[in-house]
Amino acid sequence: MQTFGHILFPVDFSDRCQEARPFITSWARRFHAKVTLLHTIYIPISAYGGPDSDPPIIDVPGMEAAARKRLDLFEIDAAERIVTVGDPAYEIIQYAGKNGVDLIMMPTHGYGPFRSLLLGSTVAKVLHDAHCPVWTAAHTENPSAHSEIRNVLCALGGSENVSLIRSAAELAGAFAAKLRLVRAVPIDDTRPEKYLEGEYSAALIEMSREEVAAFQRDAGTNLEARVAGGSISQVVRETALADNADLVVIGSGKAHKTLGRLRSNAYAIIRESPCPVLSV
Repeated sequence: MQTFGHILFPVDFSDRCQEARPFITSWARRFHAKVTLLHTIYIPISAYGGPDSDPPIIDVPGMEAAARKRLDLFEIDAAERIVTVGDPAYEIIQYAGKNGVDLIMMPTHGYGPFRSLLLGSTVAKVLHDAHCPVWTAAHTENPSAHSEIRNVLCALGGSENVSLIRSAAELAGAFAAKLRLVRAVPIDDTRPEKYLEGEYSAALIEMSREEVAAFQRDAGTNLEARVAGGSISQVVRETALADNADLVVIGSGKAHKTLGRLRSNAYAIIRESPCPVLSV
């Protein structure tokens, strides 16, 4: 686990953004990190009008000045404040890459009965393109819960499980938190339904348990681990609820420039997790 010496917090002034402030403050104090607040002014192409319309009057300097004043009032102590103009996801990725950002912390936007279907295009793009860990707030009606980290759940999958376990163990150690492992066996994706009963399903789960044990031997850990059949996001959610997890740690899947099974389910895990998720 790399040291989180520089945290980037994109600010859009939403209620969700305000609710994420205690998490940013807590992590910054824990890792003695510098915090940068980044607000991006997005001007859609439609604002410039069509080819037959009069040239629009867009006071970009005035918009920037107003945004800076508003950002100055955003209550996070000793944070650097930056205002840019452009596509928010692009600006976040570019700033993080050029300024040595170690961790991007972002709220998600989900309300009402359809929240589980929506993640937000900016968050999705940042998760896909960022070259550093990305923390996302719980995609729930009460995202401010779990500000204190006492229980960490590491969701295994993909090809970098040993390094993922080690990273999660170091992170849990930094918070003096208990760490558990979970691995889902997506049985429904492996064989037609008529072959998915009884001994075959049990054999798949037992094989996965043996693999998890091997990962732990290589990682030098001896942690509690749950292996269960079913949807990856649902198994992770159920385990997080049962363990009262305050943070779920997943792999980014970037080691081999492939998304991998867990990475392809990362958005679903974030949407359904009852607590924040850290993609490392």
